[in-house]
Amino acid sequence: MFLPMSSRTKRIHGVKRIALVVEDDPHLQRAMSRQLERMSFHVLAANHYDAAVRHLQACEPHLACVDVGLPNKSGYELCEHVRGSLGLPGLPIVMMSEYGSPGEMAYAEDAGGNAFLRKPFSMRELTDCIESLLNPSGSSAPPWHELQIFASKPTFAGRGARDVLIAQVIERRDPPTATPLF
Repeated sequence: MFLPMSSRTKRIHGVKRIALVVEDDPHLQRAMSRQLERMSFHVLAANHYDAAVRHLQACEPHLACVDVGLPNKSGYELCEHVRGSLGLPGLPIVMMSEYGSPGEMAYAEDAGGNAFLRKPFSMRELTDCIESLLNPSGSSAPPWHELQIFASKPTFAGRGARDVLIAQVIERRDPPTATPLF
């Protein structure tokens, strides 16, 4: 049953912030859930589109982390549904994918994503991405018109390769003239 926005639950068990993690890999879903709990979120987890929609109809989360490659419908379709039919234009959405092509990032932005996190990523990268999205520097409101891109690349340090945050690239649509990123 779909509940109108005004009657949706805004708090669960006295927790101020709610995060929805939509990830079909159970190990990554569990790791992300633990990290979000450390960040004082109550976590709702879903491993496919339909379960995510049920959570979104039951309550209004403060953040959604959505895997692009879900089993039955894509994360892009979920993001479009959130922005359209569910009427949640202000929900911050982090899109996640193993692929980070410019086309995929543009599609994530067109679908309504606010940030793009390329897999594999560390929990530190997840935290940085979420903090940047929810607490943008120099502004009192999140930058809904921008897609924040968090990309990892392997680097060799110490005992082997590890993922490090190399860039937070903000691609602006307004004004229409774009500044070269690199």
